[in-house]
Amino acid sequence: MAGSNGGAALRVGDAFFSYGDYGPAAELYRAALQKGAPDPNLVNLRLGAALALAGARVEAETAFRAVTGPRAELARLWLLWLSSPHA
Repeated sequence: MAGSNGGAALRVGDAFFSYGDYGPAAELYRAALQKGAPDPNLVNLRLGAALALAGARVEAETAFRAVTGPRAELARLWLLWLSSPHA
């Protein structure tokens, strides 16, 4: 994926996510993190969501726990959802 800071990978990952293709979205979010995305908290939040919806619960928890700053509260809500019986 072209782009030196992971922005392109993030945008394409968002497109996959919007179509419900959570596995490919997660791969692209990981690529965005590896390329040094400008907002790793946003990327980890989206990575966690993609993994959670793909059924990769443990990996999703890891991504959500990496979120800090203003988005940390959203990550905590996702963690609550993951711990619920219907997740």
